Amino acid sequence: MGSGFTPDDDRLWPLPRQEVLGNRNGLRAWLEYAGTRGTVELCSSLPHGIQRHVINVVARLVRHFDRTHAEAARSFLRQAFGAGLPRATQEIMVLGAYRHLFTLAAREARFNRRVLPEALLSHFRIDMCTDVRRVLQNRTGALLVGGHVGDWEALLALLPRLGFDPFYAVARPLRNRPLSRMIQRARESRGIRLLHKRGAVRAMTRVVRAGGYVGMLIDQRAVKKTVLAPFFGRLVRCERTIPVLARRLGVPIVMGACYMTDRPYHYEACFPAVIWPEELEGKSHEAILTRLHRELEQMILAHPEQYLWLHDRYRNAPASEGCGQGSGVSLAGSIGTHG
Repeated sequence: MGSGFTPDDDRLWPLPRQEVLGNRNGLRAWLEYAGTRGTVELCSSLPHGIQRHVINVVARLVRHFDRTHAEAARSFLRQAFGAGLPRATQEIMVLGAYRHLFTLAAREARFNRRVLPEALLSHFRIDMCTDVRRVLQNRTGALLVGGHVGDWEALLALLPRLGFDPFYAVARPLRNRPLSRMIQRARESRGIRLLHKRGAVRAMTRVVRAGGYVGMLIDQRAVKKTVLAPFFGRLVRCERTIPVLARRLGVPIVMGACYMTDRPYHYEACFPAVIWPEELEGKSHEAILTRLHRELEQMILAHPEQYLWLHDRYRNAPASEGCGQGSGVSLAGSIGTHG
């Protein structure tokens, strides 16, 4: 197992540190930064019960006014669970997506103080398949793939401690430069480094060939040099990065997610599958992404109440291959709040 929290010494990393910052600066950006940081810090300092109540009220207000993302979430849910999804259940899940997002923001503000560094592993229950242990033993580098389900920021803190070290995460920075700088510092204080999404293929290649690990979330809509692949039964526009690297590097792809539990700052980290290079040999980019999406769908359906359904995943995508696949998974008992 790696120790994580690698010293800030470029000689110990395959690539030197790079700044992954937004391009919007100036007085307005700094006012937004101060307001956002102050609000999140205030909310995160509230007693847990009061915090949940505040987040619920804010989530309801934002759902009402943020009609674009709320409608995108409804469409996404109908696609994932079929047209038969009850309207009441749909609205609970849309509200839950907002609530989950704000809960993440509130916890993130205190994560380093509550969890790091020595007691980190005691906050996680880890379910790791045998193939993932084999990847770590081989020390030949790997790609790690996930989505916006559970607490992906907590997962980043865990990975170096499990042996995925050195670890880089591909990131698209917020446009607000001060906020993006704050986020980068928080992430890198946990023993990882960031790679800018622009130019990521070349950087990821260098890291993995040096025996390092690179993680990427693949469930956001791509806009340039896209590949079409089905996600919950409908074609979506995807980044080419992972399939290009999978074919070029011939290294395993590890699937992983980290779910919140009812106990604040305690998590369940799951690594259910490894996709080996020989499984992808001769496969097209579309076929590789289809396989990855199947694994990601299962990780989402394990805790649909912790998925960020607010992504407008199907915008500018071709017409649906079907009217909605329907997951065949009962949502009874799985929808609600988490601690």
